[in-house]
Amino acid sequence: MKTRWTNVTAVTPSAEVASDLLMVGERIAGLVPAGTAVGEGWQVIDGSGAILFPGSIDLLQHGYGEHLYNDTEQGAVAANSQILLKNGVTGFLPSISCLPPKDMGPTLNRLSAQTREATGARALGVHSEGPVFGSPGAHNPENIQLPSIELAERMLAATDGRLKAVTLAPEKPGAEGFIRTLKAAGVSIHFGHSRARAEDIPRYVSWGIDAVTHMYNVMPTEPPGNMGVHVVSLTDALIAEPTLALGLICDGIHVDPQLVRLLAQLPADRVFLETDAMKYAGTPGATFEFYPGYVVTSAPGKAVREQKGGGLCGSSLTPDEAMRNYLKFSGKDLARVANATSLVPARVLGMERDLGSLEVGKLADFAVLDRTTLAVTATWVGGKELWRQSA
Repeated sequence: MKTRWTNVTAVTPSAEVASDLLMVGERIAGLVPAGTAVGEGWQVIDGSGAILFPGSIDLLQHGYGEHLYNDTEQGAVAANSQILLKNGVTGFLPSISCLPPKDMGPTLNRLSAQTREATGARALGVHSEGPVFGSPGAHNPENIQLPSIELAERMLAATDGRLKAVTLAPEKPGAEGFIRTLKAAGVSIHFGHSRARAEDIPRYVSWGIDAVTHMYNVMPTEPPGNMGVHVVSLTDALIAEPTLALGLICDGIHVDPQLVRLLAQLPADRVFLETDAMKYAGTPGATFEFYPGYVVTSAPGKAVREQKGGGLCGSSLTPDEAMRNYLKFSGKDLARVANATSLVPARVLGMERDLGSLEVGKLADFAVLDRTTLAVTATWVGGKELWRQSA
């Protein structure tokens, strides 16, 4: 099948381009000026002025809709791969939290198997947020484990090549071997839930850390000095590392919009959006038990909060809400936003050859956006329309 989109604006990594998008089969074959002769046999789609935006790739998602991935309910990943299409998502990593050691391996095994059942948005693998933490945040502190080569090997064996990301605290003894073992297997290493000292960050990064999980969240700051000199904080040290991609929960609650604007001043390859979504994201919300005795409440457009103390426990953010928030908070254009929603996440996973942008040769994964509201009206994956907003 050869398809030509006309009367559209395509968002590329560098600009918004008024061009026709050509697709042959599942891949992008060209971006050409309107009216360019490309031969016969093309199915023409008039976009009526719509914006073609690269599909969002969410690297941290603990749940969505009716499902919490820790529970590995049958068909959960397949169901959410369909639901996420309405939010312009074409790729995601279902994620687990810190689980009891006896449950972690079997849960990773079941979740990894479920990623193969996705027929909507691509389930690109799994993300294990933990169990190597220095600070639990909203995770169960009883389930934190020490890193070791053996633990890394067990996690890799349980996931059968589907482990794509692990969030960890590198200051824990044994972390270097743990990180290097995972990296050798192609796993992306994300810094997070850490009490690391700022001066140690360059050394930890040299072990193979690629990214930061939910920048500014669960990251202690240093008390001010008594000489009027700014004390370098953990977040300062992370910003100073040019190879680190910084994950951001862009709901305006987890990170103040002014800090979002600060991060947006970094090079385009430094920031990516992740939802840290929980069960009931994308729904009217509800109260549920994240782990035994820890009850939280989800509500649309809000952070998920623990019922007793009000602490943060992930978000109810949808990826298209995050995209529109980043555009508003950052003051940047759609091309810059597309880097954060799509291309940088693809690079973090080492999948940018095929995913993450509207460029020749890549898979035709994109959302069709209303030009005025930037609402998602359709989502295409691999050159096929898998979801369209009903009339």
